Amino acid sequence: MKRLHFLCLLAIAPLALLADKPEVPSRVGTTEHFRQLLLATKWAWQNVQAGVPDRECVFMEDGTFRHPNFTAKFKVKDLHTVELHRQGEKKGKAVLTFNESYSAFEAIDFNDKRITGKRL
Repeated sequence: MKRLHFLCLLAIAPLALLADKPEVPSRVGTTEHFRQLLLATKWAWQNVQAGVPDRECVFMEDGTFRHPNFTAKFKVKDLHTVELHRQGEKKGKAVLTFNESYSAFEAIDFNDKRITGKRL
C-alpha cells in the first residue's frame, strides 16, 4: 500500500508544479499583471559589448531574478521598468526598461554594460 501511495505521489507531483506556474496575462494594465508576465516568461539576456551568446534567465516567485552568472532581487517600479538589486556590488542596481509590447528590454547592467533582452 505504501508503495502504491508513493507511486501516485510521483505521478501527481509534476502536475502540481505545472499548476503553480503563473499564466501570461492577456494584457498588462497593472504592475501585478506586469509581474505575472515576468514570472510566466523566460527571457534572453545579452551583453551587447561582449558579443556573447544570449543567456536564458527567469524571474522567480520569491522575488529573485536568476541568470546563469548571478542572482538578484527584482522590483517592478512601473508598467515598463524593473530594478535588479545585487548585494555587495560596487554598483548594486540595474534598471531594465521594457518596450510597449513587453517583448524586449534594454538595460545598463551592474558593470555599466549595455544589455538587451527579449522574451523567449
